[in-house]
Amino acid sequence: MAKCGWATDVHLDFLRNDEKRLVAFAESLVKDNPTGILLTGDISIAKELVYHLSVIERVVQRPVYFVLGNHDYFGGSIEQVRASMRELSNASQFLRYMPVMPYLALTPSTAVVGADGWYDGLYADPIASRFVMTDWNAIHEFREVNGNRATIVEKSRKLAHESVQHVHDGIKKATRYHKNIVVLTHFPPFAEAHIYEGRRGDADAMPWFTSKIMGDMLLDASKSFPQHTFTVLCGHTHGKIDLQVTNNLRVFVGGADYNQPVLQGLIEVA
Repeated sequence: MAKCGWATDVHLDFLRNDEKRLVAFAESLVKDNPTGILLTGDISIAKELVYHLSVIERVVQRPVYFVLGNHDYFGGSIEQVRASMRELSNASQFLRYMPVMPYLALTPSTAVVGADGWYDGLYADPIASRFVMTDWNAIHEFREVNGNRATIVEKSRKLAHESVQHVHDGIKKATRYHKNIVVLTHFPPFAEAHIYEGRRGDADAMPWFTSKIMGDMLLDASKSFPQHTFTVLCGHTHGKIDLQVTNNLRVFVGGADYNQPVLQGLIEVA
């Protein structure tokens, strides 16, 4: 049985003046000698992301499979950050940005599929919500719409659909050869997996902390491939959840605190 270390919402930009703690965090990812590392977004911010991933790679010296979260685009644009991640992944010995590849084998029977995902405003009412995301001022593609809520929802759903299509296509390819599928994404795919500031199902926050489109697709996949297992790893809410959705579909949301990056645990892969 192989094992991979999993971390999410580590926000390494909070450690920008503390190289010792940054390296110590990277070392903690491999203390139990995993075969690889799984990162599910909010790793850093746009201008520091390449540096922080490079430190992790240098320390862990084994494959790092990762997707990005909304914070990773802060101070930049989605298009530019993703382009830099493609370049980094292509040039790297160990870094694997999952949105640019259909899937990768972790073992002969287990594959990993991944996409950043996005919130889609399909749970609760995004127009009536009083919640304001920092994203809308910190990310170029959202800042340019000047807070227009309807346009924000439109852009969000487009991003969500693109990620869901990538994961869907990856699952179809991976299930031909692998019985177990690990899905990496940043945004929880079900309302039941949503906790914000200790509250489950907060109607103001929920449109911006979940992706119903991703959840619907994963449910369809679990029914279409009943002999396969699907393990979803995500973050974003900072609220820890272990949700058994169906017999063969399980969702883990990582808990997190700013300035306290931690290893969530080890994911065993057959």
